[in-house]
Amino acid sequence: MEQKQIQINFRLTDVREVQFVKLANEWPEGEIQIGNQLQFSSETDKRVVRCTAHFEYKKNDITQLILTVQTTFEFAREGWSAMYQLQGDQWVLPAGLVQHLADVTIGASRGILAVRTEEAGLPKQILPLLSPAQIIQNNLALPRQVKPEEEASATPNANA
Repeated sequence: MEQKQIQINFRLTDVREVQFVKLANEWPEGEIQIGNQLQFSSETDKRVVRCTAHFEYKKNDITQLILTVQTTFEFAREGWSAMYQLQGDQWVLPAGLVQHLADVTIGASRGILAVRTEEAGLPKQILPLLSPAQIIQNNLALPRQVKPEEEASATPNANA
């Protein structure tokens, strides 16, 4: 059985520096370790997905610099609807799409890092090339969020 290809249209609606913290008084010499973390969240009723990238620059296990950047993507109704799965009441984003969202976020982080380290008087810091395909290998399931008013109306009334 041949799988039907769908076109998923979306747009980048926001890039936000969530955190930039310089903890070192003087930048250390030598090799720096860079830790990274990617997180995804959503507002399914608004067809919005957020990707947050967090980077920590460490020298000898002491954090020197923290950068967290969040991007927000809004999906067109048709593509968003096509990713919905009734079983599980969730949206499932294909791994390739999730990798692309992560790649956009990492690129934005790289630009913010360049500007912010220059402003802070730090030596130019480089965010090495990262391959989202090596980090993200599975589809991303986003369960439907129940609004508080929906939850209240779905709760049986004990007094009835």
